[in-house]
Amino acid sequence: MSELLVVLLAGLAALAALVATLGYVAYHGMIRYRMRDEAYQRQAGLESGDFDASVFDLPWVEENILSKGGYPLRAHALAADGSGAPKLAVFHHGIGWGWLGMIRYMELFRAEGWTVVAYDSRGHSGSSGAPEARARRSARAKPARPSYGFFEKEDLKSVVDWSFDRFGNKGGAAGRGARPRLVVFGESMGAATALQYAPLDPRVDAVIADCPFSSATGELEYRLKAAMVPPGFRKLVILAADAFCRCLEGFSLRDADPSRAILETSVPIFFIHGLEDRYVPWRMSVVMAERRRRVLPNAITELLLVPGARHAGSIREDKARYAAALREFLEKAL
Repeated sequence: MSELLVVLLAGLAALAALVATLGYVAYHGMIRYRMRDEAYQRQAGLESGDFDASVFDLPWVEENILSKGGYPLRAHALAADGSGAPKLAVFHHGIGWGWLGMIRYMELFRAEGWTVVAYDSRGHSGSSGAPEARARRSARAKPARPSYGFFEKEDLKSVVDWSFDRFGNKGGAAGRGARPRLVVFGESMGAATALQYAPLDPRVDAVIADCPFSSATGELEYRLKAAMVPPGFRKLVILAADAFCRCLEGFSLRDADPSRAILETSVPIFFIHGLEDRYVPWRMSVVMAERRRRVLPNAITELLLVPGARHAGSIREDKARYAAALREFLEKAL
């Protein structure tokens, strides 16, 4: 009997060690993600045709914005010509990329007379600096790494505040003194961040979410399933990964939950997703849109599914349809 108990305890210890190891691997893969530097992003954007080199000759405004966490957020903006009512669009990129990845979307808005602002999210490119000394001394201060919208939504507010201060009174005669219409646009993790931000800021007039995940834990479970981790075991690995996030990063993966946030605001939301997305499943957008329509039937909730588009590839797959659907949504929402 004692030998059986020893074997049982040894087996449990081995299982616990395996769960902890896989949990750390999952945590590391999500939080300590490989970041693309700006040179890579620029070259990739030029080669793919997402933007032309002439875009860099435009009068960009560049500034480092101090986040609530004490680290810099490097923003790039282009002001509208000031001939109409003020319209402001703020863009948040996906994990591992940077503000350059948002130029292809910004150009659609610029063509319609919007002031556009994009920035490098925490832990990315120009926003990868360490917190200032006073922030590092606080209990909450951690290295600026991705948190799937949990800390990013506070950073987004800092960027929106700066954008209002800098461009809020740039309208023409018709818009002088009026509050700018504000649209928040996100891609992938940036889309999830925009959805989590919407209930926190009454200035938001509309949200466009391109290929968002419905929750950080749901996305991790999807990735574990793709790696053929058994269902019951996946739950344990997610618990372990979440424990590492709470201990090392100061947040829980369970708190990064766009599916909950979208039910806490009636702001118009436009979900966009490619039907060939193998990174964030398109069904996440469908489920979120359908649930929101049931729970908030009076809120504007639109959904565009793009055949043939992979992750973050909808605009590249069918730009004409993308632009037309975006214009139609904005006309309805604003």
